[in-house]
Amino acid sequence: MNRVVFDHVTKYFGESKAVNDAHFTIQDGEFFTLLGPSGCGKTTLLRTIAGFYRQEEGDIYFGDRLINDIPTHERNIGMVFQNYAIFPHMSVFDNVAYGLKARNVGKAEIEQRVMEALEMVELTHLRDRIPSNMSGGQQQRIALARAVVIRPSLLLMDEPLSNLDAKLRVKMRTDIRKLQKELNITTIYVTHDQEEALAVSDRIAVLSEGRVQQIATPQDIYLFPQNRFVANFIGTSNFLDASCEVAKGAAEEIVVTLLNQKTNLHLAKPYSGKALFSIRPELVKLSVFPSPDYTYEGTVETVTFLGEKVSYTIKLINGQVIEAHQHLAVSRKMLQENDMVYIDLQLEQSVMYNGSGEEVVYRAVESWS
Repeated sequence: MNRVVFDHVTKYFGESKAVNDAHFTIQDGEFFTLLGPSGCGKTTLLRTIAGFYRQEEGDIYFGDRLINDIPTHERNIGMVFQNYAIFPHMSVFDNVAYGLKARNVGKAEIEQRVMEALEMVELTHLRDRIPSNMSGGQQQRIALARAVVIRPSLLLMDEPLSNLDAKLRVKMRTDIRKLQKELNITTIYVTHDQEEALAVSDRIAVLSEGRVQQIATPQDIYLFPQNRFVANFIGTSNFLDASCEVAKGAAEEIVVTLLNQKTNLHLAKPYSGKALFSIRPELVKLSVFPSPDYTYEGTVETVTFLGEKVSYTIKLINGQVIEAHQHLAVSRKMLQENDMVYIDLQLEQSVMYNGSGEEVVYRAVESWS
């Protein structure tokens, strides 16, 4: 009943398509994140779901119910905003109770439901406090309690953690995820923070210029990005140009030429021409000694210590610079600037696109899950 269906939804601002042909389904009880850079259309899509905007093309359904012309207050939606939008002159209790009073819920039931909601966010002891005297994290918890106390069919969250410091953001995203699972409420979450999206989501939709680029689980989004944009936006990727030709006598096998070295890979279908590898820094293996697997060479340009890992930038023999990560648990001895290193790029574990970077032509397996 709490499925959300987008049937070719397009929203214009002037002649620009802020949302371009959104066509997908969010499942009942799913934590679904809209992720992308500023101006990609994620907040516009969220506001269209809420009824603040009306799309020009396509339909939106809650379950089997067409909600295109249903006003916002009749959509049974809970919302948590970036700026909290709580009333500074009201107590914590009255802020959370506001939506229930507007729905003419009885006094005894309001007391019970508000206290249940405050218990969920660990604020029962502050029920009489004025929010203006409270921390950002506490104010965000008030906003979350107010959103869920009305028992909405759908919870919408627009950059809810962006005003918090880094350590508190990590704690709050864990708390939000836990609460969402306890309530089993369909949740649509907007963020530009990739790590946040990977940490909380059942599935992620990556948007660019109003169009959905990929929808997948966090693992598949990271390990198997559908195009160059997704690979570049989610985490860090090294992009290396290559060329492909079909191996003689083996239609599924191609010969890849990268940095003047040839490697054979098996594809699902034949492909030849220009190609582009996306290689994650943690897949790049480094050694100070030559060996059959470490066939590429480079020089360490910078060394950045990051606690549990070290990040290196390495200049390859063709002049291109790549990034490599080494965990200290694997290699406790750090390389130094100007060290000569031998490199295993692990092409067989990477993703390869066609020359334009728009289509996957090779990856080791089809899915992580």
